[in-house]
Parts: sequence; C-alpha cells; structure tokens
Amino acid sequence: MPSEIAPPASVAPEVGISPSTSTEAEKSTTLSYEEFEKFIGAPSSKKPDLEVKMVEEGGKGDDGEGAGGDDFQDNALDDEKKDAKGDVEAVVAVAEPAGADVAAKPSFQTAAPSSDSESGSSSSHVRQRTDYPPSFFTNDRGNLKAVSFVVRRPCLIFWLLIALLFAVMFLLQAAVFRDGNPFTIPSNEFDLDDVRSVQYDSLRLARDEASQAREAAESEASDASAVVSRQSETAAIAFWVFEAEADAGVFGSEESIRGMKDAYDIFYSDPAFEDWCLLDYRAAPAGSNATRGCSAPLTPLTMYYASEWDSDAAADVVEELQDPAKVEIFNELAPCVLRGLYCELANATKVAEHKLWVAGLGAKIYAMASKWDMKGELVENFTQVTELASHLIAIDIFKGFVDFGMDKGFSAENPVSMYSRGIVTWGGPLEDRNKTANEEDSEKEEDSDDDERKAFIKEHYLEDMNTQAEGSRHASINSYYFMTTIIGEVILDIVSKDAMLAIFSFAFIFFWLRVNTASWFLALIGLVEIFFSIPVAWFLFTVVFRIKYFATLNALALFVVAAIGADDIFIFMDAYKQSRYHPEVLVDLETRMSWVYRRTGTAMGITSATTCAAFLCTLITPLPSIQSFGIFAAVVIFIDYVLVMSLFCTSVVIYHNRYESNACFGCCCPCGPVRPSNTEQALTALQGSEGAVKRDKVSEFFRTKVAGFVKVPLHRAVLGVLFAIWVGVAIWQATMLEATKESEQFLNENHPLQKSFSILGKEFPTADDDLGLKVYYAWGVEEVDRTGVNRLTNPEFYGSPRFMSGFDFNEQCQTDLMAFCDKLKSDMQYNELIKRKNGIGQVHCFIEELAAYNVKGCLDTCDGEDNCDYVLKQEWKNANVTWQVDPNDIPAIMPEFLKQKTCYDEQRTESISGRYQNELGWDGSALRYAAISAESSILSPFTRDSELRTRTEYEQFIDIAKEQDKIISQSCGGTVVMTDLREKFVFMNNQSIYVQSAIQSACLGVAIAFAVLLVSTRVFHIAFFASISIMCVLVSVVGVMVMLGWNLGSIESILIGIIAGFSVDYVVHLAHAYEIARGDTYTRITEAFSDLGISVFNGMITSVVASIPLFFCQLQFFAKFGTFLCLTIAFSWIFANFGFMSLLAQLKIPLKENGCRL
Repeated sequence: MPSEIAPPASVAPEVGISPSTSTEAEKSTTLSYEEFEKFIGAPSSKKPDLEVKMVEEGGKGDDGEGAGGDDFQDNALDDEKKDAKGDVEAVVAVAEPAGADVAAKPSFQTAAPSSDSESGSSSSHVRQRTDYPPSFFTNDRGNLKAVSFVVRRPCLIFWLLIALLFAVMFLLQAAVFRDGNPFTIPSNEFDLDDVRSVQYDSLRLARDEASQAREAAESEASDASAVVSRQSETAAIAFWVFEAEADAGVFGSEESIRGMKDAYDIFYSDPAFEDWCLLDYRAAPAGSNATRGCSAPLTPLTMYYASEWDSDAAADVVEELQDPAKVEIFNELAPCVLRGLYCELANATKVAEHKLWVAGLGAKIYAMASKWDMKGELVENFTQVTELASHLIAIDIFKGFVDFGMDKGFSAENPVSMYSRGIVTWGGPLEDRNKTANEEDSEKEEDSDDDERKAFIKEHYLEDMNTQAEGSRHASINSYYFMTTIIGEVILDIVSKDAMLAIFSFAFIFFWLRVNTASWFLALIGLVEIFFSIPVAWFLFTVVFRIKYFATLNALALFVVAAIGADDIFIFMDAYKQSRYHPEVLVDLETRMSWVYRRTGTAMGITSATTCAAFLCTLITPLPSIQSFGIFAAVVIFIDYVLVMSLFCTSVVIYHNRYESNACFGCCCPCGPVRPSNTEQALTALQGSEGAVKRDKVSEFFRTKVAGFVKVPLHRAVLGVLFAIWVGVAIWQATMLEATKESEQFLNENHPLQKSFSILGKEFPTADDDLGLKVYYAWGVEEVDRTGVNRLTNPEFYGSPRFMSGFDFNEQCQTDLMAFCDKLKSDMQYNELIKRKNGIGQVHCFIEELAAYNVKGCLDTCDGEDNCDYVLKQEWKNANVTWQVDPNDIPAIMPEFLKQKTCYDEQRTESISGRYQNELGWDGSALRYAAISAESSILSPFTRDSELRTRTEYEQFIDIAKEQDKIISQSCGGTVVMTDLREKFVFMNNQSIYVQSAIQSACLGVAIAFAVLLVSTRVFHIAFFASISIMCVLVSVVGVMVMLGWNLGSIESILIGIIAGFSVDYVVHLAHAYEIARGDTYTRITEAFSDLGISVFNGMITSVVASIPLFFCQLQFFAKFGTFLCLTIAFSWIFANFGFMSLLAQLKIPLKENGCRL
C-alpha cells in the first residue's frame, strides 16, 4: 500500500487564508469556516483544526547537512515560486488537535465568482491570481487562455486535432507517396567539395552526357538487323560458398567433394536448365542438329570431375613445378612463348632450351585443361588433383584455372583449402532480341525476363537450394548461397522479420503507458500521438521546407520519437497526478490544467529544444543522408512536443471529465462529465485526509529512498569512487576506438547470407576470374560545375559536366595512351597493384582494338578469318603500317567500330560499345574524352573496404596519374581525371568524414546542451554539472562499444554523433526540477526526485525494454542501434540520478532567488 505522508504545506493564491483578524489591506471577502467547507466541498462531519503559519519565501535557513532531511517539503505552483524575496504568503497546514481552541476558526477570503462548464468544477468563488496578471496568453484569473479554451471545449478540440492529423496524412500521401518509393536511393553519398567526389562526378556526368547523345544519334540510324543472341549475356549468377568442418579442408575427402558437387547438380542435372543458363558461344555446335550447351560453372570441381584425367601428365607437371627456379623461369617466359606478348621484355639471357621447355610444359597443361569440364566422374586419385592445383596456383598464366575456388592459404606448401566458392551463370535474353537504343524498352524487356527467371527458380530450385544449405545436410562441409535474382526477396524477408521485432517494442510502450496512466484511452492516444509525429514532421520536412532528400536513415526517427515521446507523456501525466496533492490548484480544472501546462511545458520545452539542437548538429557533416536525418529527427521531436501539449493535454481533460473515475472505456462510459468532478473529489479527499495523503510506491521510493541515499555523504563518496573508476576505464577504452579495417557487415554475423559475404570478403584472394575495381584515367574532362547544387532540395542534381575544349585525340595522343596501356599491362612494378590474368595486367584500352580495326578493317571473324589472335598478340604493331587513326577519320570509323565484337570476351558476344562504355567518350559526332582503366588487384567493386586499405591503393593510383599526366597532357591536352565509378574512393573519404563528424557532433551537442541549460536555468554550476553528466554518458557508451568489439564504421560514427541528442533528457529534467524548487540543497534534491523521479524512471524503463527486441534484428544497423539506445538511456539515467544529483548534494552551492544567478 502507498505510504502515508503529510499533506502539502502550501495553499495556492486562489484560496488565500488569513487569521481571523484580517487587515483592511486585504481587499477580499471574509468567509467563515462553514462557508469554506461548502467552498471546497468537504463533508461537514470532518472539521480538522487549521493551523495558520506565516512563511517568508526563500527563508529556509542554512544549507546544512540536516536542513530538510527526509521531511516532506512540497511546494506550490513551481512557476509561482519566483515571487520577490520578502513576499509573504499564507500557508494552511492540516494538523491534529493539540489543545488549541477549536472555536477559534480562521476566516477565508475569496474573489469574484467564476464557473467552469465542462470541467465539472462547482467552485463559485475564486479570486484573480495576481502572480499571473492578464496578458495575451493569460486570462483575468491568471490561467492560460489556451488551456481555458481546451477545458471548456475538449471534445471539439480533440476531434479537430484528429481530423487535422488525418488530413496531413492524406496530403502527405498525395504529395510524397504518389510517385512510389519516397526514400532517396542511398547512392552518390559524398562531400561535394572533396577532390574524390569532384573527379568522380566529373567523369560520371561526362560519360552520361556523351552516352545520351550517342544513344540519341544511334536511335536515329538504328540497325534493326542487330540481334542479341539467346542466352548469350550474363543475366544473373548463383554463388555457392563452402566451409570445411574438418582440418583436411573442403577437398580433403570424397564426402566433402561430392557434397559440393550436389550443389551444382541441382541445376546441371536438370535438362530444363539449358533454357535458362548462359550458353557456350565459344565454338559452333558440333552438328547441324546440335544445340549449344551450358557454360560450365566457375569452380575447381571442373578439375575433379574432368571428362578425362591424365595421371601421368599430372605427375610430370607436378614434378617440374616443384623447383622454385623453374617456376620463376616459366612465369618470366610464358607471356612471350605461350601468348606472343611483350617478347621484347623477356630476359635475353634465357636460352632456347628454356623456351622449348616452357612451350612443352605449357602445351601439356593446356591439353589437360581442355578436359576440365565437369562432365566426368570424380577422379579416383583426387589428392593428385589437389596437388596439381597447389602448384598451378603459382603459375601466373595458369593460376586462373584454380585460384577462384581456393582460399588465401592454399599453396604448394599448404595444399589445403578450408573454403571454396563457385558461380553458376544464368543467361539472357531468353529469346533472340533485336537491339534497341530505347533504354526504356530495354529495361522493360529485361524486367520481364527477370520476373520469369525468378518464378522458375522459386518453383524448381529454391527448395533444393535451401535443403543443400541446411547445416545437417553434409557432415564435412557447410554450404551457403546467394543469388542476384532472389536476393532482393531474401533481404525483404529479413526486413519484414526485423519489423515484427519492432512491433514488440511499440507493444511494450503501449503496455507501459497503460500501466502508468491507468487508462486504455490515454495509452491509446499516447501511442497515436507518437505515431502521428512522423507523418506530420514528414509533411513539414518535404512539403513545407521543400527538402526532397529523404534518407533511409530517417526511419530511425520512429524509434527516437518512441523513446522521447513516451518520456514526455510520463512527464505530463505525472504532473497531472501530482496536482491532486496541491490544494491551491484544485480550485477548478482550468486552474489545475494551467498549473500542469506551465509546469510541464517549460521542462519538456527545454529538453525538446536541447534534443532538437543536438540532432541539428549533424548539419556540420557534408553528407546529405546524415543531414537529412538530423533535420527530420529534430522536426519529429518538435512535433511530438506540440502534440503532447495539444492532443494529449486535451485527452487528459476528456479523461478527467469522463473516464478517470470509471473502470470503463468508450461507449460504456457516461455521456456527460462526471459530477462532482475529479478535481473536486481530489480536493475533498485532500481536505478530508486528516493529515495524511496517499502516494504511489514508486514516487514515495524516489522521494524518500533515492533522495535519502544521495543525501548521505558516505554514499556519495562511494558513488564518486565508482564513477571515477568507471569513467577512467571508459575513457581508456574509448581512446582505443579504431576505424574499421574491413568491410562492414550488413547482417548478423551468424546469418547464412552474411556468412557467405564474410567468407568471400576475407578468405579468398583476388582471382583471375574475379572482377577488380576499375580505376579510370581520363583526358578531355574538366572538373564538374557545382553551381546551384543542393542535394537536400534537389537530390538528383550533382552539377553540370564540362569537357576540355583543348582535348585533341591526335596521333601522338594515341601513341602516348597506347604506351601507357602497355606499361600498366607489363610493368612488374604494378604486379601487386593491378590485377593480372594469364600473367598480363587487366587493362581496358580501347585504343588497342581501335588500332587493330584501323589496320584490319574488322575485329573478331570477318571474311572467314579470326582476327582476334591478331588483336590479342598486338601483331598490328609490327605490320609496318600506321595504326594511329587520323583524327579527321574518327567520325567515319567510330560508328562501325562500336558495333564490333570485342576480342577480350571469351564468349565473343560483347560489343566494343559495351566493353568500353566508360572509356570511350564518343557522343555520336565527336570524341569528347578518352580514358584507360585498370583493375585493382586488392579492391573489389562489390565490397566496401576499410579506409586504410582503400587509401593505400588510392595513393598508388594517384602516383601513376601524376607520372603519366606529365607525358600525356602534352599531346592530348588538359589534365588527367583519376577516379573509380563505384564510389570506393569517395566512400574512403566518407569514412574519414564519419570519424570527424562523430567527434564534432558529439562535442557540439554537449556544448549546445550546456548553453540551453545555462539560458533556461541561469545557473552556471547546474548547466556545467549537467554537461559533465552528458560527457560521462558519451565516453561510457563509446567505451562499451570498444568492449563489445565494435570498430568505428559508418553505423558507429552516426550513433556517436547523436549520443548528445539522446542523453540530455533525464539530466535536463532533474536540473530544471532542482532549479525551480525552493529551499536548501537537500530540500531541492528531495523536491526534484519527488516531482520527476518516477517520470524519468518510466522513460528509462520504456526506452531500455523497447530497445531489447532490436538486439535480435538481423540487419546490423538496427541491431547496433538497439544496443546503442539501451546503453545511452541506461547510462543517462544512472549519471543523471546518481552522478549529477550527487555533485549538487556534495558541493551545496546556494542558489540566488532573484537577480543575476550566474
């Protein structure tokens, strides 16, 4: 049962109480005791003696240890405590008879009568409140005009607000959702002024403009005879990833090898797969009725299931390659001997015998490899296959046969691979298709093929793929897969499940609101208010502020407002509950709600302003997604505050009038207000309590136990030591926070999809068949013009491309560019920088094929002759003819050249236009720019590497650009633009921005919190101590992040940047409550805990418990956000209640009541 405590020791100005000998200066009507009973509605049977006390405000005595103690010190309306020092108010205390003359009854004074139509108040005599004189906001009774209107017409205002909210929802739907997905696609996210982003957009926008012009020109002269052959292009891939359970590795036992083969047999054992796979166009079908077969999967299993295995030849090759000296000779001579390339670079000291040996051994390996087609049975001596593979991986020109499916540790010294991978390729289009320059038509046809492919996979293969991936399927290996066609649905399924977890969070918020408000009606309105904060803020954000960049990160605002919105509701509702213990405000509902409104409006206004400002600190970052989130979150917090003070306030009035005294809801409740009103009943109960009123256990616990604990010096000493130790450890851990050194995880590390991503990113080298990140060197492009760019208001506009007017693709320019290509391909100093295939650097150099075309007149097969050997071996260089193209001939040559099939596609299906779409700046009439690209041996286009790893590669590519620009700019004109087109270098800079922004936003957030507190309280030490509390929360959360093994990636940086915004609420509430209280330090501490201890506690419980379901989300961002939210809220509550309040109790710095308080 709630404990019984003495009633408040103050009475409001509405009911002034004076001794029976009232003076003439008191211009009021004197009432007898019986008349006062009628006024307050107290039963006549209860006539407790009244003891009159004259108390001078501010005169609470010394600030000593024992001042106030645990005695209950309740106050009148907080805002009314600001009277000038020396003012005297009359206070009534209900006391037990103590021999006083009962007949000596005091008289009471009242002012003019007033009425309250819907509040249910029966008061007829209230005087004007002189502490709140009439003004624009205050009526002649000292009450707020807005509250007065709400009290008189609550239902009208309630339904008007609900109608307005739904109208905003409708307008939002019409303005934002009519075009489909309202979120801005999270791409091209960068600092517009950074050199990386400038060069990226310079080439990207120049390419787009040239491509659009070329497509327009091609559509006018379209060739209807140009056909894309059926299933000749890669349309989708299925990735299989295998993990060994035994030390022997994935190729160490027959069971594991057969287990991997089962994964590929799902497709290749099905005859229907031939209608969907990538067909093999490398050679014509064997007979007139023969059909093309499927391309073999990319996996080392092609060796283990070769259609023919020559054990003797394999043994010979292994024996030859066991000598490291021979391996070195082979790698040096193979490009010249086996491919006819760069023979001028071969060591002249190598004798003909060496060349013959390389040719013979190479021919033997080629002969064996021609049978590696996965069409046979498992090779009986599969250990020999593994041994051969371990030696071939050291041969540059042949390692491509095996390196794709072997992990980083696989070598001749360690012939064990703990992981393997493979790709099954799906072809498109599904039927022969005429080429069209219309991009829209092409996309529709591709989408149609994708839909058919997805339906076929789900119907025929998906169940078997899931069975193969089950952990119990094979004892020796674990299998994982992902497929580009269905990965979207997999992600959608993950998001849906995570969203269900979020529902549990909001269900708990609703439950806790119901527990603390004791009303289904108020709990429902509270949840509705929280929910509607999002669409109303969204409407203002998009329609009013005209901000079009709506980041996916903004979805987190729902969790932000759920935590802060519930806290505001608890503050408001607890103030309403506490008002029943203040007889001075129980005159009528209007007076009572004005007291609640003033009391909570200021406190919540300070916290909301501080939180909004902290979120707006994100504007210091140049990244638009974080800027968008900061602005949106700030608007959401503001709207939540407005709705609490309007919709929820109105709902409390309705609750007071209709539901508070009834255990019912909706239609079962009375149609009109309760009579007598709940305010009258509260006053009657207070006056009839005979010196004792009941409060809830939690409020009493904070008023007596928590406040009492903080006031004991020994307890504060122990807390101080514990906090000092913890903060020291947290600071030590926080200093160890490092930027991430690997790709950031998208899902939980134990999710099969994330397991496959992690294995692919960490366990395999960049193989010959891997796609490396293409790095471009372009001449003819100027820096992009950023005039008028504002990503927030126009997310699609990045600036205008500019081309170098002096660019000249002359013969010398072509010669210099070709020399640059050769250097990148063959110079061994780039061996670790540029990906190599068959011993040659992977460089996309259109000049090479343009030169051959200029000499031969065609590429690939023409006039029955295959010219690709001529192209690949660069025989055109030795044809004693000029291979450079006359610049005047380029407009005539280029259209037909772009239609040729490139010789660098083994399928012979890719066109020159497709292969060099980024390198060739042809716009249909002129070559606007020329570029060369090289594939990185370290960076992948599909993963986001750490800043350190990317920057190391970036700086090497920059050195190349500086070196070559000195030569090429002289002949071609202009300066080089070096960039990638997959945003890897841009993201590298973003990672640096994340770190800087996290530190800057956190520090600025603390500074803003200090400034707001200083302005609102006008007390320096309160603002300073509160800021220390926020800083302790900051270092504690960061320290625990390090303890949990987190590195500073994009997610962590964003979260650190908003810690200040999350951690200010509790300490600001307690600081404000302490500042407006009256008395010495201990009395103020008791008052602060008594008034807001339960509210702050409820806010903490709601946020912490609501964050727990997020721990189980598969999406890492939400899982980490849940952990972050829980840590921040928990530390905020601990430091606010026991750190901040202990500091105040220990130092006992007195507060001035008037004048300058700094």
